[in-house]
Amino acid sequence: MQINVRRIGLIDTEQFADELHNNDINSADLNIAFGDVNAITALSDAVSDKTNWIASSSCLGAMSHLGTDLGDSFVHVMSLQNTQGAIGVASCDISNGNATELAGATIVTAMQRANRLGEMPSLVWIIQAPGQEEAVLDGVQTVLGNSVPIFGGSSADNAIEGKWVQFDGEHLYSNGLVIAAMYTEEPISCYFSSGYTSTQTQAEVTAAEGRVIYTLDNKPAGEVYNHWLQEYGHPPLKPGSILSDSTYFPLGRHKGCKSDPIPLLSHPSKLNDDNSLELFATVKQGDILTLMQGEQHNLISRAAEVTEVVLRTHELNYETRPKGLLLVFCGGCMLAVKDQLETIHASILKKAQGLPFLVAFTFGEQGCFPDGKSRHGNLMISATVFG
Repeated sequence: MQINVRRIGLIDTEQFADELHNNDINSADLNIAFGDVNAITALSDAVSDKTNWIASSSCLGAMSHLGTDLGDSFVHVMSLQNTQGAIGVASCDISNGNATELAGATIVTAMQRANRLGEMPSLVWIIQAPGQEEAVLDGVQTVLGNSVPIFGGSSADNAIEGKWVQFDGEHLYSNGLVIAAMYTEEPISCYFSSGYTSTQTQAEVTAAEGRVIYTLDNKPAGEVYNHWLQEYGHPPLKPGSILSDSTYFPLGRHKGCKSDPIPLLSHPSKLNDDNSLELFATVKQGDILTLMQGEQHNLISRAAEVTEVVLRTHELNYETRPKGLLLVFCGGCMLAVKDQLETIHASILKKAQGLPFLVAFTFGEQGCFPDGKSRHGNLMISATVFG
């Protein structure tokens, strides 16, 4: 397997298109790309070949070993060549609902395009618009079960305006799903982490619908959450968007295995006038939610930490150094430490030791837990290495 990463700036549209038509990209088995909304939209206009693409807008742009975007329009493209296997990409529009059924049909199409229908992929990689992540995972897992790790991220924009986009090499979506079914002879290793610590504060969801919690322990959810914040020295939040104020205090559900569960995080996004609490993930009545606590230094250091873990795991398991690294980093966490992005970039460079890498800043993260089940969370981080 060969992996190359290119960072192409959207300054001159003609030059941008020319740079996209190079051998690394045109001959790739799969191109994974991230950039801001303008860059991914321009990418969709410039691509004319039939190469497999799985591309998504990323908050404020993206990051790679070649540099970090801070609102500038660049496309970072990771090209996988000579994978000694097969990769199939398929997509659909999920704006009209039925996301579970559509996701099931889309993963089947991706497997067919890889000419491997009936075989379990090594890895499924997904990107999609935020909002229906759990339904999409249900659809993919209806087909594959829990035997295949599913990793990916939800598209983002710069101001949480719903202007995110997804691209499959042919179609540009605003509310789409793109799935890559990957069958590789060379190994792949993945790691999914939160980087937050659990407090002793928790409550049971006693009334909820979708991504809205009405009561916790039979009390208005907003009142309970505000009481928790006050216990940690923070003033009560007023109705409206609370995304930035809740970044360091998400809600966690411990999943994976009983002996060493991993917190699956949900990011409170809005406090409503009726004291209900909206999240960026679905919860159910009966779920036990734990107040999680994050620290700025942990958010800054965890990209390097997950890089170190996944590289060490891969080298121990397969006795080989991988060819490339793909990180999915929550956009909310990134915005909380935006002034430290260069420090984060330098720390990944140090751990990667010359390995090409690509980082997306997403509004939702998908990854596999120790029990083999892949789940959707917020404020998470994942690392995947290939080869």
